[in-house]
Amino acid sequence: MTRQLPADGRSAHAGPGETAWPPEGEGQLPFTLRIGVTGHRQLTDPAALVPAVRDAIQGVIERFLGAGAEPALLVISALAEGADRLVAAEVLAGPGATLEAVLPFPPGEYVDDFTGDASKAEFNHLLGQAATVWQARPGGSRDEAYERAGRHVVDRADVLIALWDGEPPRGRGGTATVVAYAREQGVPVAWVPTSGSGSPVYWYDHERAARVEEAARDFRQYNAAAIPEFTARAYTERGRLEPAADHPLAPACGSVASWVIPYFVRADVLATRLERVFRLTNWTMFLAAAAAVVVVAVQVTVWPELNWIAAAEVVLLLLLVAAPLVSRRLRVLDRWISYRFLAERLRSIYFLALAGAGDRTGRGGDPERSAYLSDPTEVWIQRALEEIMARRPDVRLGPADAAPLRDYLSQRWIGAQIRYHENTARRQGAWDSRLFAATGVLFLITAIAAFLHLLGWGEHHGDPSNVGLLLIVLSICVPAIGAAVHGIRTQSEFRRHCQRYERMAGLLRQLDADMSRAESITVIHEIAADAEQLMRAENSDWFGVMRFHDVELIT
Repeated sequence: MTRQLPADGRSAHAGPGETAWPPEGEGQLPFTLRIGVTGHRQLTDPAALVPAVRDAIQGVIERFLGAGAEPALLVISALAEGADRLVAAEVLAGPGATLEAVLPFPPGEYVDDFTGDASKAEFNHLLGQAATVWQARPGGSRDEAYERAGRHVVDRADVLIALWDGEPPRGRGGTATVVAYAREQGVPVAWVPTSGSGSPVYWYDHERAARVEEAARDFRQYNAAAIPEFTARAYTERGRLEPAADHPLAPACGSVASWVIPYFVRADVLATRLERVFRLTNWTMFLAAAAAVVVVAVQVTVWPELNWIAAAEVVLLLLLVAAPLVSRRLRVLDRWISYRFLAERLRSIYFLALAGAGDRTGRGGDPERSAYLSDPTEVWIQRALEEIMARRPDVRLGPADAAPLRDYLSQRWIGAQIRYHENTARRQGAWDSRLFAATGVLFLITAIAAFLHLLGWGEHHGDPSNVGLLLIVLSICVPAIGAAVHGIRTQSEFRRHCQRYERMAGLLRQLDADMSRAESITVIHEIAADAEQLMRAENSDWFGVMRFHDVELIT
């Protein structure tokens, strides 16, 4: 039995000072611009470089996000003396900015490369401010470790700010080497010359820069949509997920629900909206093509003298041309499948956080893998998940929680997904059967009309009667309508989706059986990770199928 949330907006187990539910906003996600740093340790006059560094930071913000933008910034720095700390300090001076530390060695070993206690204290202070810390794998020389760290900074960054004297490399892992690697990879670079007081020089790879701009645009579009039903949906989802107040998992469920539900609701609501628009547009295209044939057939056969009726055909043809153009202009398909993919990942992430299984690609994705994939839609998903996972709360469960956790995951997650896939398979199968039957009926009508016309029904002294005209109209129009129905059935792939959902339900039942036998937190973690991997593979397969089903011109 799920508990009802009180009308004042606080969870039933909220203590004094707990934040109100739902939180402010409607699940929006800020776009974080990632600024990597490289540069020399020895700077002749660091203070003189500050204006140019500020100009570089403002320049990249305006380049990627537009003038007047108030972005969330992430500075990615090795926190070495000199340039690394100078740029990090300037970025962190902005509101809401965060730091990701990239260390070539463990901190205790790394500080040996710094001069003086004050420098070491400054490093430890900055390291303590870091939201995340990445450390290069051990092995090789010190120069190789610095090179690995520099490459990681580049791989993670949207843009690299380089405080560089412009001289050729003087060894592995130096500033010139990192800048060369960034330009080789197409990462935009803002070069602040360390000699003189010149303005920053910008090197932009148009393809890579365009991907950053597209990701920022996707975030803006995702965040801009208003969701009047957001609060009601958030309450519904929380009430559906949270157990009774006296359940052993209630505190953990409340913490994780408060984190993920706002993001899930926004993704789910927007995906559902766009799916409706896409389906309606697709079906309208097929039906409009059939309607154009019907209009012409009726006008020519029944009212040949009323040429103005053909104007309806022109309108329908214009609709056939405009609908695909508008749909692609608004990126309805791309946004639908990316929002749906994101929603399904968030659904799993809620349960994974409770199970403590994490995400097998790591928090927000594999840190060794570049976030810039081949498809801009995939870039958007990757970055959205990283933003969400960065806010993930810690959940700690002990051995005594194994049985309640097992039962909760079995009932609310795997069992719920089994029921969803079974019900959806039935719906998909029913739609396929209905449209198949409709196609058969329309074919039968066409065949009968053609046969009767062949026998001369409806003709009187060589001229068609009203019955004859009806047979002619049916012979022309019904095949067009049948083609539209068949096109809808083929485009929607009801049969294929029915089989996929049935197969998925069977695989989930096997995992549910394994979960019901789990007796330890460790085993539950493994089964939860397997379930998440299976669901993600299914979502990825769906993603790959649907992305090639955009609205097309029908002739």
